[in-house]
Amino acid sequence: MDAPEALLEFLSYVVANLIEHPQQASIAIGHSSAGTVSYRVQLAPDDVKRVIGKNGLTVSSIRSLLNVAAEKHKLKISLKVGAARDLETEESVEDEARREAAQAVKAEE
Repeated sequence: MDAPEALLEFLSYVVANLIEHPQQASIAIGHSSAGTVSYRVQLAPDDVKRVIGKNGLTVSSIRSLLNVAAEKHKLKISLKVGAARDLETEESVEDEARREAAQAVKAEE
């Protein structure tokens, strides 16, 4: 199992143990040309509150754990959590990866 898939499995396990509506949950994964692996968690609105936690502490802890694991494999990650209907209006994982890659190229110039 490669590192992004292992991180996805870990993220799925953590999220599944926090939510009450697993049938409405999904996790999308995307890769940018800059090497960033993006995870987008879509949940039922009630579950978003559980995963984000008070003052964002729960999602911050999840990000910290993912970042530590990703650093072992020399990866950079991005995690977004939101209600399914909210994230549908945002850019896709692939569009986000393209935008981040373009920003990285501009930063190098």
